[in-house]
Amino acid sequence: MQRETRIAHYVVGTLTALSLVLLSLPLSSPVRSFKACASYVFDPLAYEGERGYRKMADAPVRVRELLTADIHNRRLQEDLRATSWLKVTVESLSLENERLRRALGLKTPPGRRSLWAHVMERDPLHWYRSVSVDAGADKGVSLNDPVLGRKGDAVVTIGRIVEVRSHASTVLLLTDERSAVAAYLSSGTLEGLAQGQDGPHLRMNYLNSEARIAANDSVYTSPTSATFPPDVLIGRVAKVYPRDPFLAFQSVEVDPALDATSLQEVLILCSKDSPQ
Repeated sequence: MQRETRIAHYVVGTLTALSLVLLSLPLSSPVRSFKACASYVFDPLAYEGERGYRKMADAPVRVRELLTADIHNRRLQEDLRATSWLKVTVESLSLENERLRRALGLKTPPGRRSLWAHVMERDPLHWYRSVSVDAGADKGVSLNDPVLGRKGDAVVTIGRIVEVRSHASTVLLLTDERSAVAAYLSSGTLEGLAQGQDGPHLRMNYLNSEARIAANDSVYTSPTSATFPPDVLIGRVAKVYPRDPFLAFQSVEVDPALDATSLQEVLILCSKDSPQ
């Protein structure tokens, strides 16, 4: 501690002595240059504006040019930082507008409005059951509100709201075994019920036993669905299960359009009557 105090005293003494020497020297060109540079290094803000230009008036031309160039350089750096921040803001707004454009393209059920929310938490032991999002009763989220996700330039079916808190909600994913949604295949008018399996795939049951079904057929929400808007992509047929002679229908395995483990943002279709 004493050593640090002594060092501080030495530094103060040295600077004081240097200041006295500078004050006593005649105002020659080198001395004025040194004074201007030293003053600028310790207090560059003092050279901003009209007052700064008056202070530099007594300095030699080359020193004035050097200090002026440095001031302009600092201003340009500040403008560049401001421009970079503005660019990030504009890009964020563009992404938000793009998301809203896609949301407006939905066949949203009457009486519904769109609300984007971010995934906050997921259960590491149950990846395919549910996720928590940062929108709750404060934003008008209600039980059984349909939840969609973004896949490229389209929105796809994700699940529904099963728990609402003040500032957060729980989304039951389609892959949960308690989930089911009326759906149809793109290859025809075949309708069935897509059900979760507590895993990465869905199982679509109750398809006509005589129908021909091909792999990679798209699966969409049915207009008869009580929860989801119609014609929203659910996934694609991964494989057709062998026909069971004791059942009057056939089943297929469906790969969801969006993997639940990569889900980061969701679109909730809230009731227009709920508080916003």
